[in-house]
Amino acid sequence: MTFTKTCLNIVFALIAWLLWTPCLGQKKYEREYSIKPDAVPQKAMEFVSSVFKKPKIHWYLEESLTGKTIEAKLKSSGKHFSIEFDEAGNIQDVEILSSISKMNANGRTNLEDTLSKAFSRYKIVKTQIHWNGSAHALKESLNRDRAVNGVLVRYELIVKGNQDKIEKYFEVLAESDGAIVRISEIVQRNTDNLMY
Repeated sequence: MTFTKTCLNIVFALIAWLLWTPCLGQKKYEREYSIKPDAVPQKAMEFVSSVFKKPKIHWYLEESLTGKTIEAKLKSSGKHFSIEFDEAGNIQDVEILSSISKMNANGRTNLEDTLSKAFSRYKIVKTQIHWNGSAHALKESLNRDRAVNGVLVRYELIVKGNQDKIEKYFEVLAESDGAIVRISEIVQRNTDNLMY
């Protein structure tokens, strides 16, 4: 019985290692430029103004390894929002600055256990709730101040972690239950992007 149990443990460990390894191989590069409102697609402007009444909006053009996006950063009702659009002004996702303590307890424990295995030491620098869905569902979620049906809720973290005695920054995308979707090493970070 112990031999069978040992074999099963080895098989499970190998499967976990094979599934985990691709998560660590990705790199993330982002560079942001402040842009003027007249450079923002009308569709993006209309979406933001239909949800937020007269907010002070900071608009950015963001370049990454996958292309360019337009980002609106603003504060409303005491919360910091980052709303991302493609170059045509179609909404991509919404991020809300948060705290890891807002995650359900079981999910947070699962996430912290996984991060402890991925890094010899780590610190969560920034946490955002990440909403993804249709334009209608995202607008309704923003109006109701909670994710509605049809919106995928995840957590996006910036983590300062040590691997092989080298400290680097990583972006971690996790499900609400703490399961990690992706870990990407941040190649070049923009301080504004990390802090707001």
